[in-house]
Amino acid sequence: MRSAVAIREKIESSLSARFPAALSPRLHQAPELLPTGIAEVDVLLEGGLPLGSLTEITGPACSGRSTMVASILAGATQQGASCAYVDVADAFDPLSAAAIGINLTHLLWLRAGGCEESRKPHSKAWTRLDQALRATDWVLNTGGFRVIVLDMGDVPAEHVRRVPLAYWYRYRLQAEKAQTLFLLLAQTPCANSCASVVLHCKEAQEGWEYATENQNGLSLLTGFGYSVSADRKRASVREFANPLGKKPVSTAQTAWKRTTLWAR
Repeated sequence: MRSAVAIREKIESSLSARFPAALSPRLHQAPELLPTGIAEVDVLLEGGLPLGSLTEITGPACSGRSTMVASILAGATQQGASCAYVDVADAFDPLSAAAIGINLTHLLWLRAGGCEESRKPHSKAWTRLDQALRATDWVLNTGGFRVIVLDMGDVPAEHVRRVPLAYWYRYRLQAEKAQTLFLLLAQTPCANSCASVVLHCKEAQEGWEYATENQNGLSLLTGFGYSVSADRKRASVREFANPLGKKPVSTAQTAWKRTTLWAR
């Protein structure tokens, strides 16, 4: 009886003319990385976030998630790239964004429901989220955007969990086809295996400077200390260097700081 190895070699030989390496593993090219603009985070991510993928940035309010996204958008728009921001809860402030360095002429801002809608009871939250999901589908299909952000950071977790997994799967495929960095902001992870990178931001630590040595005088807020962990890094350089191995799932953490404008 012929061995399985011999049978496989015969099949590959017969198919090699029409289907080269038909039974060989497919080699993937390492994706292009987009830096976050935060040195400590870029070191953690081995250069930045992969284009053509879905990245989740999660954490509570005042955890640095919006600051990180603003840094990514600032770097992309300053280079002339077009970006889109789908704002579910009308939380985006264009004046603050411009002060941070985002070039608003290269940013498409999509507001789901607008200011008045965002002030209505929580029963309307799903309506706004549904509008945002449809808008996200539209901009991904349109193409031409280097970064697309879906900001669900202020949406209740129970509404986010109602979003079918099929949405995130479709968004991941669309981002891969358009070679777009799709950023998903939420309080808790929701895209599961559809996310190539998951960053979890922890609550920020305030930094204060006191006017007197005994700290009884006036105090000045000088900045914030942030901490972020990478729970999954599927598109790392190591994965493409070893395509036959399992996809790495690793957890690493780093800290970074931001100084207030008046303390610089």
